[in-house]
Amino acid sequence: MSEPLTWLLAPVVTYLVGAIPFAFVIGSIFGVDLRKVGTGNVGAGNLRRVVGLPAGAAAALLDGLKALIPVLVMREMGIGPAVVAISGLAAVAGHNWSIFLRGRSGRGLAPSAGVLAGVDPWLILWPGGWAIAGWKLGGGIAGFFGWASLPVIAALLERPDHVVLACLGLGLLMIVRRMQGNPSPQPGVKAALYRAVFDRDPGQVVTTAEEPVGN
Repeated sequence: MSEPLTWLLAPVVTYLVGAIPFAFVIGSIFGVDLRKVGTGNVGAGNLRRVVGLPAGAAAALLDGLKALIPVLVMREMGIGPAVVAISGLAAVAGHNWSIFLRGRSGRGLAPSAGVLAGVDPWLILWPGGWAIAGWKLGGGIAGFFGWASLPVIAALLERPDHVVLACLGLGLLMIVRRMQGNPSPQPGVKAALYRAVFDRDPGQVVTTAEEPVGN
């Protein structure tokens, strides 16, 4: 396959794979439409709250694998690291804005972890550590610091350019998706910025323990 064709097709394919809404599919098996219950977020976190831990864990695992496996396959095929990084980001974008759900779906942290595990496994220790800290600090703000600061950490550790690019893209995708919020978010720039950091609207009461890793 020619290089220009690879640059074109690889991200399209990984976007479509990433767009498979495993949490929605599992929820449907249990007779639940995640868009209409809980937070309205089509992700493993909402699935766990509504259906239970095993279902949420299964969705999180599948969401991670749908990003990890394409990255590993492309690396095994000898596709260039820049294409692999961009294709990994496309998988996360597919998860966040699934064409099969006609719009927003999950937060993208499980597929982001899958991409990171594929391009530079050691770096996953950074957001993973913040995820653990999230049990004390709150999952929203811990997730923000873990992923938003990741490109800085990658640069400080002198990781290759394509890895820094992947980390930057993962952080930006997380921030943009959080700023959108769940269905019917509070309007305004201030509310959107608050959601980016805390993953909830200003003044929203948290009725369940925040998760250190969202999806």
